[in-house]
Amino acid sequence: MSVGSAVTRGAWLVALTLVLPTTATAQWPPAEFTNLQVLPEDISLGELVATMRGFASGLGVRCNHCHVGTDPQDLSTFDFASDDKLAKRKARVMLQMVLHINDPHLGDLEERVTPAVEVRCATCHHGLVVPRDIRDILTTMARDSGASAALTEYWRLREDYYGTYAYDFAPRVLSSVANQIASQDPEGAILLLNANVELFPEFAFNHWSLGSIAEQQADTAAAISHFRDVVTLEPDNRFAVAKLNDLGAEP
Repeated sequence: MSVGSAVTRGAWLVALTLVLPTTATAQWPPAEFTNLQVLPEDISLGELVATMRGFASGLGVRCNHCHVGTDPQDLSTFDFASDDKLAKRKARVMLQMVLHINDPHLGDLEERVTPAVEVRCATCHHGLVVPRDIRDILTTMARDSGASAALTEYWRLREDYYGTYAYDFAPRVLSSVANQIASQDPEGAILLLNANVELFPEFAFNHWSLGSIAEQQADTAAAISHFRDVVTLEPDNRFAVAKLNDLGAEP
């Protein structure tokens, strides 16, 4: 494997080992690297540091997430050879997975675009150590602790991460969670949808979901009101028009 292919074809997960000389006093930069289990042993310092920075950026971490060190600000205090940390051992496996996805797995695609699209750590992690989709987080919380707790968590995540690429705060997020829990907790779903209406008043699917819940609860007046809101926002929405016709109301 060439240095270029190792660095560019998926080497973006925190895993590889940069080792300082085994002397009583560590130094930075190191005189040599040992225990490089995935990248080439003859990789240059500049290429390895650039790769490590890609790992750190992709996961939103610092060197001490994977490497043993006494002072995060002083790299000479790090024992980069150590495999003591679980995060580092896991990351090696993840790096091997990424390299295999990019080549040979994606390499078998017919008519692959040029330049080839490659998986990197940021592709999944988006600056997070644990790359969980926000909808999965909120749906699990809503089912375990209730919709109110899920909504509180949504506001916390939005406050902490809005404007980053860590989580998706698009209009469909809360509506998707609401629809996931609607059959078991319609009132909780309504809570989430009403919050989403405040955030995205012109997102017609909010009103469609509220209308569907109202219809299931036999609240015809509320259902008609919500489906009319859909038609107001999307005059050509034939599904909402059909719902209103079924309910005996004019669009």
